[in-house]
Amino acid sequence: MKKILVVEDDFDIGLTVEMALADQYVVKILNEASHIIRALHDFLPDLILMDNSIGQREAPEIVREIKSFDTYRNIPFVLFSAHPDIEKIADDILASAYLAKPFSLEDLYSCIEGVLGLKN
Repeated sequence: MKKILVVEDDFDIGLTVEMALADQYVVKILNEASHIIRALHDFLPDLILMDNSIGQREAPEIVREIKSFDTYRNIPFVLFSAHPDIEKIADDILASAYLAKPFSLEDLYSCIEGVLGLKN
Protein backbone atom coordinates (compact mmCIF):
# COMPACT_ATOMS: atom_id res chain seq x y z
CA MET A 1 0.00 0.00 0.00
CA LYS A 2 1.14 3.54 -0.76
CA LYS A 3 1.95 5.70 2.25
CA ILE A 4 0.65 9.24 2.80
CA LEU A 5 1.96 11.68 5.39
CA VAL A 6 -0.74 14.22 6.31
CA VAL A 7 0.65 17.40 7.87
CA GLU A 8 -2.34 19.16 9.43
CA ASP A 9 -2.55 20.96 12.77
CA ASP A 10 -6.35 20.82 12.98
CA PHE A 11 -6.94 17.52 14.78
CA ASP A 12 -10.46 17.04 13.40
CA ILE A 13 -9.42 17.61 9.78
CA GLY A 14 -6.43 15.29 10.18
CA LEU A 15 -8.63 12.57 11.68
CA THR A 16 -11.23 12.97 8.93
CA VAL A 17 -8.60 12.70 6.19
CA GLU A 18 -7.04 9.70 7.91
CA MET A 19 -10.40 7.92 8.17
CA ALA A 20 -11.18 8.72 4.53
CA LEU A 21 -7.86 7.34 3.27
CA ALA A 22 -7.14 4.46 5.66
CA ASP A 23 -8.86 1.79 3.53
CA GLN A 24 -6.60 2.43 0.54
CA TYR A 25 -3.39 3.88 2.02
CA VAL A 26 -1.15 3.70 5.05
CA VAL A 27 -1.68 7.12 6.63
CA LYS A 28 0.36 8.96 9.25
CA ILE A 29 -0.84 12.27 10.71
CA LEU A 30 1.65 14.89 11.82
CA ASN A 31 -0.03 17.68 13.81
CA GLU A 32 3.01 19.96 13.85
CA ALA A 33 5.96 20.42 11.55
CA SER A 34 8.87 20.81 13.95
CA HIS A 35 9.91 17.17 13.45
CA ILE A 36 9.00 16.80 9.78
CA ILE A 37 12.37 15.39 8.75
CA ARG A 38 12.27 12.74 11.48
CA ALA A 39 8.74 11.80 10.39
CA LEU A 40 9.90 11.53 6.77
CA HIS A 41 12.84 9.36 7.81
CA ASP A 42 10.69 7.07 9.96
CA PHE A 43 7.70 6.80 7.58
CA LEU A 44 9.14 7.53 4.08
CA PRO A 45 5.83 8.44 2.44
CA ASP A 46 4.92 8.18 -1.22
CA LEU A 47 3.00 11.47 -0.90
CA ILE A 48 2.79 14.39 1.50
CA LEU A 49 -0.59 16.07 1.99
CA MET A 50 0.12 19.39 3.70
CA ASP A 51 -1.92 22.28 5.01
CA ASN A 52 -0.54 25.73 4.18
CA SER A 53 -0.32 26.83 7.82
CA ILE A 54 1.00 24.46 10.46
CA GLY A 55 1.15 26.29 13.77
CA GLN A 56 3.67 29.10 13.36
CA ARG A 57 5.12 27.67 10.13
CA GLU A 58 3.94 28.07 6.55
CA ALA A 59 4.17 25.51 3.75
CA PRO A 60 6.86 27.36 1.73
CA GLU A 61 9.26 27.18 4.70
CA ILE A 62 8.44 23.54 5.40
CA VAL A 63 8.84 22.55 1.75
CA ARG A 64 12.24 24.31 1.58
CA GLU A 65 13.34 22.28 4.60
CA ILE A 66 12.13 19.01 3.05
CA LYS A 67 13.71 19.73 -0.33
CA SER A 68 17.07 20.53 1.29
CA PHE A 69 17.50 16.76 1.79
CA ASP A 70 18.22 14.78 -1.38
CA THR A 71 16.43 11.74 0.02
CA TYR A 72 13.09 13.60 0.28
CA ARG A 73 13.40 16.08 -2.58
CA ASN A 74 11.28 14.06 -5.03
CA ILE A 75 8.40 13.12 -2.74
CA PRO A 76 5.32 14.69 -4.36
CA PHE A 77 3.13 16.86 -2.19
CA VAL A 78 -0.36 18.25 -2.31
CA LEU A 79 -1.04 21.57 -0.64
CA PHE A 80 -4.50 21.96 0.88
CA SER A 81 -5.82 25.09 2.51
CA ALA A 82 -8.65 27.60 2.78
CA HIS A 83 -6.17 30.39 1.97
CA PRO A 84 -7.64 32.59 -0.81
CA ASP A 85 -4.38 32.40 -2.82
CA ILE A 86 -3.90 28.64 -2.51
CA GLU A 87 -3.40 28.17 -6.25
CA LYS A 88 -0.63 30.80 -6.40
CA ILE A 89 1.08 29.46 -3.26
CA ALA A 90 0.95 25.92 -4.68
CA ASP A 91 2.44 27.13 -7.97
CA ASP A 92 5.16 29.12 -6.17
CA ILE A 93 6.34 26.12 -4.15
CA LEU A 94 5.96 23.67 -7.05
CA ALA A 95 3.30 21.55 -5.39
CA SER A 96 2.21 18.53 -7.40
CA ALA A 97 -1.40 19.62 -6.86
CA TYR A 98 -3.58 21.61 -4.50
CA LEU A 99 -6.99 21.29 -2.90
CA ALA A 100 -8.95 24.31 -1.75
CA LYS A 101 -10.72 23.74 1.58
CA PRO A 102 -13.44 22.76 1.94
CA PHE A 103 -13.09 19.90 -0.54
CA SER A 104 -15.14 16.79 -1.17
CA LEU A 105 -13.82 13.31 -0.48
CA GLU A 106 -14.24 12.61 -4.20
CA ASP A 107 -11.89 15.53 -4.96
CA LEU A 108 -9.42 14.26 -2.35
CA TYR A 109 -9.39 10.74 -3.81
CA SER A 110 -9.12 12.02 -7.38
CA CYS A 111 -6.27 14.38 -6.52
CA ILE A 112 -4.25 11.72 -4.69
CA GLU A 113 -4.82 9.13 -7.40
CA GLY A 114 -3.72 11.64 -10.02
CA VAL A 115 -0.53 12.61 -8.20
CA LEU A 116 0.36 8.99 -7.44
CA GLY A 117 -0.43 7.94 -11.01
CA LEU A 118 -3.18 5.55 -9.92
CA LYS A 119 -5.95 6.83 -12.22
CA ASN A 120 -7.08 4.48 -14.94
